[in-house]
Amino acid sequence: MKNILIIGSSEGLKAELEKMKFFSAVKTCLTFDGREMEKVDILVVDSSTISYSSYIQNFPKFLKKVKSNYYIARDMDTYSTVNKNLSSYGIIVIPPLLTDKQVSQKICSFSVNDFEASGNTVLFFGSGPEVGVGMISLSTAQLLSEITGKSTVLLNLGGREGNDYLDIDSGTGGLSEIKERLINNILSPEEFKSSCVKKEDLYILPGEKEISKVRHYHPDHIEKLVDLSNKTFDITVVSGGSSVSGMSIGALNSSKIKYLISTQSDKHFRSFIKLYEQIFSKLGISSDDFSLIVNKYIDLPELDTEIVLAKKYGMQVASVISLLDYTLSLEAERERKTLLSCDRLFESSIKQLAVSLCSILSIEILNTGKSGKRGSFLNRILGRT
Repeated sequence: MKNILIIGSSEGLKAELEKMKFFSAVKTCLTFDGREMEKVDILVVDSSTISYSSYIQNFPKFLKKVKSNYYIARDMDTYSTVNKNLSSYGIIVIPPLLTDKQVSQKICSFSVNDFEASGNTVLFFGSGPEVGVGMISLSTAQLLSEITGKSTVLLNLGGREGNDYLDIDSGTGGLSEIKERLINNILSPEEFKSSCVKKEDLYILPGEKEISKVRHYHPDHIEKLVDLSNKTFDITVVSGGSSVSGMSIGALNSSKIKYLISTQSDKHFRSFIKLYEQIFSKLGISSDDFSLIVNKYIDLPELDTEIVLAKKYGMQVASVISLLDYTLSLEAERERKTLLSCDRLFESSIKQLAVSLCSILSIEILNTGKSGKRGSFLNRILGRT
């Protein structure tokens, strides 16, 4: 087992790395010490303790002595400035706005064989407004709860309440009412469940009711929420919206599986490029972290195919969902329901996506026979009798 030395003052990171139980010793100090380097396998340096200039000056003390080196960037400017330079030396730069737990998972992902982050959290994020994040995330969560029989929750973390396709009252419950207990680490699983709306086997947590308060959520608040969700439910689905805030950054950093929802529109591609260049790249989020869902697809020769879009976005395509009759969408909004029971092609696409997710998450699909409520699901989705 390897020894880790953290040059920094974060006891939280030390505790998280110790919890992993992959390392023989995790120590902290505040200065470079050449004698200590002889005993270190992994060196983690925090930029808030050791400046970049000081780090560069001390290269000879650790670069040849320590096999694995990590430098934690505490702000976006630091990350974008030093990442390219330090990477050329084989030093891994940890992006900003990660919690101690997320930093420890990042280090383990590089240093521990076959390491997998815990939790069954699936995020849907949009390349721009009106790409269908709310509808697809809700529909997928609903299908997952039905075909697995597992407790499933949908977290609305896109900056909106998320009740466009739900026939519920904007009354009690939701994220805004549990925030204080959440950030103070006193929210219980029972309180979490009671703040959700329950629809058959699916739990839904409405998002923040007041738009002006979205800016008060920080990434670590959302990590706490996702951690609690993973302890309370078998599957967590996150509707992440399409705009960047502390809330959505926390959701992106906390999710095991990420989907980007887009369309064939050049407008949405330009929106994603701007998002990637100005935000994602500075947060250490790569296009490789996402799978692509192409929504509102039209099969016309003058429009990009899903293969072309996959190359443009630099992602593997997970699903292609055809453009629906506009009147169906209006009806779904008016009656506040999903399109699962309204359009056969849409339902088939979401079912295939849900089945794929079950395979990725190693969750068994129920099959109770043809007479059961969920019986012969795979036969139905594959068109078998």
